Amino acid sequence: MEIQENTVVTLSYHVRKKDEEGELVDFSGQSYPLRFLFGTGKMLPYFEEQLKGKTHNETFAFRLPADFAYGKKDESLIKTIPIEEFTEKEGYTKETLEVGAYIRYENSEESQSGKIIDKNKKEVKVDFNHPLAGQDLFFKGNIISVRKASFEEIERQHHIEPDGIRFQ
Repeated sequence: MEIQENTVVTLSYHVRKKDEEGELVDFSGQSYPLRFLFGTGKMLPYFEEQLKGKTHNETFAFRLPADFAYGKKDESLIKTIPIEEFTEKEGYTKETLEVGAYIRYENSEESQSGKIIDKNKKEVKVDFNHPLAGQDLFFKGNIISVRKASFEEIERQHHIEPDGIRFQ
């Protein structure tokens, strides 16, 4: 069976920054493969486009340009926040507000996750871009299986695990 809309795809993969020799950023092996319902919009569209038509046991390797992955880095998503907006009652301490730490920031207008890129005694500079924004990605892997989705999976817009556990 070919990968197409309303099929459940199971695959193993490695994703690296830039090219086949780049830094490994994620992988999913044979023991814990990636499984998803194709065509629901939950995966990157260009990623799905590269897999369409492939079948069981086929391999794949492709570059995903930053524009088709997580986009370019948006400078407006790098924000300077007064340090007093972070309180210990929310779980933030001097130790958790260190450069390189990932944080969750909430105020009355928004809730975002970001990485602290700078800090001084008065403010914290946080990059709220996706960690892979601005990065070309290289995917390489193997199609483990392709099957027709069940009516329930299509209705829910999500696959059902073989052991019956349902993920939302």
